[in-house]
Amino acid sequence: MQVISPAMDEAVQQRMKAAFGLDKPLWQQYFIYLKNLFALEWGRSFVTAQEVTAIVSYRFWNTLLLMASGLCMTLTLGIGAGIVMAWKRNSSIDVGGTIVGLIFQAAPPFITGLILLMGLSYRLGLFPTGGMYPAGERPDSIFGLLLMPAFWERIVLPTVTVGMYYLATPMLVMRDSMLEVLGSDYIELARAKGLKPRIIMFRHAARNALLGVVTLASIMVGFAVGGQVVVESLFSWPGMGQLMVESAASHDYPVAQGTFMMLAILVIGMNFLTDILYSYLDPRISVSSEGLK
Repeated sequence: MQVISPAMDEAVQQRMKAAFGLDKPLWQQYFIYLKNLFALEWGRSFVTAQEVTAIVSYRFWNTLLLMASGLCMTLTLGIGAGIVMAWKRNSSIDVGGTIVGLIFQAAPPFITGLILLMGLSYRLGLFPTGGMYPAGERPDSIFGLLLMPAFWERIVLPTVTVGMYYLATPMLVMRDSMLEVLGSDYIELARAKGLKPRIIMFRHAARNALLGVVTLASIMVGFAVGGQVVVESLFSWPGMGQLMVESAASHDYPVAQGTFMMLAILVIGMNFLTDILYSYLDPRISVSSEGLK
């Protein structure tokens, strides 16, 4: 999209260049951009003339809700299944769980999502086909959205689609970490003390094995953000993934740039949270001004 068209009157072109700061030298434009970047003044959309921060902030919470629900499902089921598979090593549960997880991981999200839509929405009519809420019922706030029963009906299928695709990764990492921890000396000492297997598994083994999964969770956020583009487009979910596709198709560069920036902030924030969780899960790790020790 060409915002300042050569067909415009010369005076109009000059006014628009002044409005966008294009009449200044490139180095000055760059420093103005950096100042506005930290002040969260990301300009206006070329298409709707709305402020980019207003557009992106609304879509950000929609994406965060979907990504959080999908990753919560993935981590909860994956960690639980990994613990059981490690405890029942080489059993039918272990082999079956590994096969199912790898099948889910091999199926692209758009294939899984289409199957769920065709089976549970179009054929059985158990869930709506897309969107976050019925047409004409847009809530005033995020809390109003969470109180809508229609929202919870619509979030099920995209959550399952995201959760199934990423399930194998934390499950297999947790299984391998548990197997490594179960061979440690302090586990043998706990068994020698006569502690119940359930206590050994959850209180001693699982907590230490979680470190690998916590590291993985921050990395998974970056992959999940990329996967949101497909899932949100498939289920007509008004999030940042769908916004990214729309802004790229319409050459709405300020909105596309703001979307990438918010996604980068999200990934960096999750990495920071991971460092904090490390010190909680493993008392041997401390956080100081010099970083993790």
